[in-house]
Amino acid sequence: MRHLVILLFSTLCLAQTISPPVVATWPGDRTAAISLTFDDAMATHLKNVGPILKKHGMHGTFFVTTGNEWRRHVADWNQLASEGNEIGGHTVHHPCLHTNIRQHSQDYTPAMMEAEVRDSAQAIQVEIGSQRGLTFAYPCGNMSFGPPADQTVNAALYQRYVSEHYFSARTFGLVSSVAWDELSILTVPDLGFTEGRDFVGLLDMAAPALHGHHWGIFTFHGVGGQYLSVTTDALDELAGYLERHPEIWTATFGDGVRYIQENRALRIHAAKSGEREARFDLTWPLNPKIYDLPLTLKWTLPEGWSSAQAYVADKEADVRQAGGVLLIDVPPGAASVRFIAKP
Repeated sequence: MRHLVILLFSTLCLAQTISPPVVATWPGDRTAAISLTFDDAMATHLKNVGPILKKHGMHGTFFVTTGNEWRRHVADWNQLASEGNEIGGHTVHHPCLHTNIRQHSQDYTPAMMEAEVRDSAQAIQVEIGSQRGLTFAYPCGNMSFGPPADQTVNAALYQRYVSEHYFSARTFGLVSSVAWDELSILTVPDLGFTEGRDFVGLLDMAAPALHGHHWGIFTFHGVGGQYLSVTTDALDELAGYLERHPEIWTATFGDGVRYIQENRALRIHAAKSGEREARFDLTWPLNPKIYDLPLTLKWTLPEGWSSAQAYVADKEADVRQAGGVLLIDVPPGAASVRFIAKP
């Protein structure tokens, strides 16, 4: 009887020391994340940016104004989307508070701004189609409209309009990288003004994100011409650098938001553990039509385990092991993950 009590106590102690997996900050346990975004549906995006991204095997996010110029080239934007690039909204006519912009949003009523946001989303859905939801960028980075006396109230209205048609939004000029646990989903900051910067200057902008293991979002306008431009060489060298550094996750803006939100929302509950097996239940409370990225789980092997096989929803999963830590990718919606010690 005494031996049985000791055995049960030892098993209980082992179970209590088995910690649940945690979500890696970035997919594949990469060190940081970068997104390349491009505003205003410019001709140089079609002529120069698309080929550069394709050359280096990466995807960007194009926040398009859906007025007549965009519609004239919608087949080309469809082609960019078919290659894996993200097409997001940037209103129809690009109204903002800057006095040198023709569409002055100081003159906008709530109904006018609501139409700008709604109609741009509808145009993208009709012309491009999106089964994963849409993202948005505020023109000029302005997050309000109307005369100064109304701008406090209108700022809340603007975000409400955006939230009704888009699942996240990027600002412009706030100059910050993003820590995964500090994301403000409708006011995601970028790295600042890229105009005139060469490759070294662009890499300097990314340094805080890379060194801090954060997410850095570039905002470009013209590339190789047009306004607020960088050269094609600058973008090409930046894309080449990111291609040579796979430890940096280069993702569309939408996928960056998806991974962070899934990371923050996932709940992991210990369900069963023993001497040679551990099982954890997973809860995903987000809309699976939008939040559809796999999450990378990191699990530290318990004492006495040298390796383990993983099963996700009872299907064998690929395992990457570095020392005493296992990495597995878990598809969204998976109900459980189980680890069995290898002999």
